This record gives sequence, C-alpha cells and structure tokens, in this order.
Amino acid sequence: MNSSIRLIDSHNIDENKWVRMLSKTTPLHSQYCEYWYINSVCKKWKAYVKGDYESGFPFAINTKTGLEVIYQPFFTRQFPFLGSHDGQFISEVFSMIKKDFRWIRINLPFSFNELTLDTTLLNFQSLNLSFDYSAIYNNYSSNAKRILKKTEGLKLVKSNHVDDFIFLFEKEVGSKIGLVDENYRSLNSLITNGISNDKIQLFSINKNEIVLGFVCLYFHKNIINYLKGTLTTEGKKVGGMYFAFDQIIRQYAAKDCIFDFGGSNVKGIASFYEKFGAQNLTYYSHEYNQLPKLINKLKKIKDKLL
Repeated sequence: MNSSIRLIDSHNIDENKWVRMLSKTTPLHSQYCEYWYINSVCKKWKAYVKGDYESGFPFAINTKTGLEVIYQPFFTRQFPFLGSHDGQFISEVFSMIKKDFRWIRINLPFSFNELTLDTTLLNFQSLNLSFDYSAIYNNYSSNAKRILKKTEGLKLVKSNHVDDFIFLFEKEVGSKIGLVDENYRSLNSLITNGISNDKIQLFSINKNEIVLGFVCLYFHKNIINYLKGTLTTEGKKVGGMYFAFDQIIRQYAAKDCIFDFGGSNVKGIASFYEKFGAQNLTYYSHEYNQLPKLINKLKKIKDKLL
C-alpha cells in the first residue's frame, strides 16, 4: 500500500478535515458524502484517505455469507473520489480494494475499466435554476403547464411528520419496488438527522388541510436534491407533484442553484422530470465479481447485497 494512503474506519474520520476535503469537490458529486449523511444510510463504511485529507474515497461495506462486500447504499447515487485526486490515486485505491474484496458494486461520475469492472451507463436529471422563473416556466412541457392550471388550492407546507411520510412512502412507492424494513429505517434516520442538521426539509402537499402527499428535499451547498416524495391517490389525480416541483422551482429560480431530481433510468419517471426542462446527466455503475460460483448461484446474491 502507498504509505501516504490510509484506510480509515468511519468512526476515526477527522470530521473537520473531511468537511475541508468535501469543499474541494464539485457539490453535485460530493452531496452524498457528508459525514452525517453516510452515517445515516450505512451501518459500516470506510474511506481511503491520502495524506492530510488531500484526497479520499468512501465506500460502504456489508457482510454476506461470511464475505465482506462493497455496495452502493440506497438513497445515494454515488460515492465519488473526493478532494484533489488524480488518476494515480484512483488506480491505487482500486488496486487496494481489489486485494481485499471479492465483490464490488459502486457508482462513479466517470467510467473506470482498469480492473475489468462491468460498467453500466446510467442517467439522472437536473435543472439549472440560475434563470428567472418565467424563462424556466417557458421550457415546461405543454402537459405540465396544463396540469398546473388545475392545481389551484394546493399548498406546500413545511412538515416534521417523518413517520407519516415513511408510512405513505412505503404504501405507495416502497412496496412496489421491493424495499425492506432496513431501507425504511435508513430513510427515517436520514431524514431525521438531516432535519436536525438543517440540511433536509420535509414538506406536505395539502388541500383544505388534507395531506395529499410529501416531498423531501436535501440541501447541499448550491444543490437542491429531490430526495424522495410520495402522493396519495387523490394527490396523483390533482397533480400534486407537478405543483410541488413548480413551487420549488418558483422559490429558487434566478439563484445559483441546481435542482437535482434524484434521477431515474426508468423512462416514464425521467420523462416526468424532463417536463420541467430537466436535462439528462450521466454516471456509471461498476461491478467487480470474484465471488465463488456457488455463492453467485445462491438466489442471485449479487442482486441482494443491500
């Protein structure tokens, strides 16, 4: 191992130096790497750190059938390389990881094939809010504009009812995509910790004092991240999410902000974000699999390492 690169357990991270390192990283990439954020979504994580936190790379660890594996946690898009990193640091880190782990699945903002990782191109959607509201609104789709005319009477109200949001999210979203109890605990921890750190805001979508849904936003520097949201059946009928997104855009338009929709490779969801003028950006999922053949056959374990 390069003597200037150390592998540090999360509880031994120097938080002040970690913050300094994040400040040297593009906010769109660093947003999922705030110390409190990773702790909220991971039970166990470590980081390779070069020198006095000049460069870093965090990764989450889980144990399956007695083997430690690296995985990309729910509610994170990617854990990028942080600080003033270069190609040599990236190569050295992956060489170290390959020696210690038989299975890796991580997302990065770039493609890296040096270690014969299987690589998949993925998309997420974002909207530049530096223009005034009228200019952004003009780029809405005709369908979005038509639905917004029908949202009269809706209100976006700041809320602390995290349990109510989790309950509705599980019913309307999570149960359909196979989330498990651990995922909901992570989401609850993330939102609760984010609210206490003044980094996350939860809003309810109301009409006549009736809650029709929720929107959860994560604020990181100039990034406004649509973390998660959900609607009741009635909320869907009245265009609740169209209303919520329009209100957020209206509030932060003409500011040096980026609205990060969280992203989706599901065509229908991506198309919905694009109705607000959002553009597709790319990132890459990397997988390295040297697990024994028997383990790979056990209920396709590589797709259950969460």
